[in-house]
Amino acid sequence: MLTIQQKTEFSEILDELGETLDITESQFNAAVTSYNAVGNWLCNDDSKLKPYSPSVKPQGSFLIGTTIQPYTDGQDIDIDLVCELTGKNPRWTQKDLKDIVKEQLESHKKYESILDEEGRRCWTLKYRENSINNDQYHMDILPAVIANGYNVVLTKFFSESRNINFDSLAIRITDKELLNYEVATDPDHWLQSNPFGYAKWFIDRAETSRLKLFSLNESIQPVPKFQKGRLPLQRVVQILKRHRDMMFKDDKEKPISVIITTLAAYAYEGQTNVLDALVGVIDRMHLFVEDEIDQDTREAYRFVGNPVNLSENFADRWRDTPAKERKFNDWLKKVKFDINNAAQQNGQHNIIRTLSESFGDNAVKKTFSNIGNRKQLLTEQGNNRFDAAVGLSTAGASAIKPHKFYGSKD
Repeated sequence: MLTIQQKTEFSEILDELGETLDITESQFNAAVTSYNAVGNWLCNDDSKLKPYSPSVKPQGSFLIGTTIQPYTDGQDIDIDLVCELTGKNPRWTQKDLKDIVKEQLESHKKYESILDEEGRRCWTLKYRENSINNDQYHMDILPAVIANGYNVVLTKFFSESRNINFDSLAIRITDKELLNYEVATDPDHWLQSNPFGYAKWFIDRAETSRLKLFSLNESIQPVPKFQKGRLPLQRVVQILKRHRDMMFKDDKEKPISVIITTLAAYAYEGQTNVLDALVGVIDRMHLFVEDEIDQDTREAYRFVGNPVNLSENFADRWRDTPAKERKFNDWLKKVKFDINNAAQQNGQHNIIRTLSESFGDNAVKKTFSNIGNRKQLLTEQGNNRFDAAVGLSTAGASAIKPHKFYGSKD
């Protein structure tokens, strides 16, 4: 059983780990510059999209503040975007819209050279040479149709209202797996998605009466500012995604981020301490994977509902690929064990060793380096505290006198 002091210190480690996993301000700004440039090109005077005022906005983890660094060199930072059109040519099908977006991208030499294979719903741009630290990232661009006045509603909801009708934030998107992909011209018959409603739901779940650190309204501005602060639930999702990546690497059947993020948000109970939030989430996530019955076949299947579109099952692929469900369950069992094991370690060396196995050497070393730098500064100011059981500096326990020598942090 951890003492209150030990819990506080380990929570600080996890919070710092989450910050270490976060993308940097320079990476964030490079991505914003890139997607604004794409949006401007899609809207240039020669574009067939010009009459419909295309704009590009972030969605997914980039929007809700849970993007993480690649777990190893050579991996990409993943940035999900929506290319919104206010209306469309009445003759265009989903395929037409998606092909026109591709055509416009290919009319730019740079975008033609970095355009990747077509995805189910998106076009992907793979950035391989960036002036900021040579970071690699890719952007998945989802073509979508919105209604007049949508952006006014979006800004109002993100900046003012908590009690909203999420359906009003829904958009219509392209999906080449739909039977009507090449024939349906009425967007009402296209697939509905709600990335901004989902973001609003997630941040509403993440905020507590004491903590409101993240602005979705800021995130959707034309030139958003980097937001360094994160809520405990955002840190929990970052930590869980990194653990998943370290466990499965490039395994295509590993748990997908939207399932991890959704179950974590369902399971979160407003804890303001990152350790308490993480333990609570991993103990309760399984409760929100439901059993449903197919009304046609009477077969049972597993269901992880989209909170803003309850007809959508984020775990729909589990039915066709049972290994996906099995690997999710294996991962959940493993992350529970690993977090508990790390929390029970005594001394900095043992904590570093156990955390490195789950989250990677570089991230953990950087985490403790940052903590050590703060400890050194506090010691010089005469404000450092030390708990011998954990081996970290804190705001409690016995004061340490300032010194001018720095040996092993073990």
